[in-house]
Amino acid sequence: MRKRYIAFCAEGDRCFKREEVAKAIFSSALAMFGEAGVAQMNLWLLDFDEDRQEGFVVCSHLSVDRAIASLSLVGEISGERAHLRSLGVSGTVKALKRKFLNRSRHFINAEGTAKFMGKEFAVVRESGECCDAVPVDEELAERLRHRKMRFIGLTKRDLRGE
Repeated sequence: MRKRYIAFCAEGDRCFKREEVAKAIFSSALAMFGEAGVAQMNLWLLDFDEDRQEGFVVCSHLSVDRAIASLSLVGEISGERAHLRSLGVSGTVKALKRKFLNRSRHFINAEGTAKFMGKEFAVVRESGECCDAVPVDEELAERLRHRKMRFIGLTKRDLRGE
């Protein structure tokens, strides 16, 4: 079975414990799909950070839509109003954490231009050694839009030509 990992965050009036969130997710899934449907989904809460109120579940690649629906239909946790908001889906835990659960990176706005592989880029934001850049060349910018990309991720070493 191929797995998919779904990141989510819990929103409510208070912080919830892992067990409370797990119970709410499985109750929602059982109410929607029944025991046989939940068994086919292979839904499982893998991680939940009680401080950040973020976590992720794993499910079958064939049941991602049903798992997201189960998360979004959670209306209360332990009798209190709450909502689970899906952040994204990934095929690996590493990519999921990097894309959706890494809240420690704060980008700052940056200005300036730089050259990379003979093309000129406008640097729009940076964080440590990483930066996001937009190509100045309209043809390259159009190719990025065609691929549904907004930025090109570069490192400062790339921009220095190292």
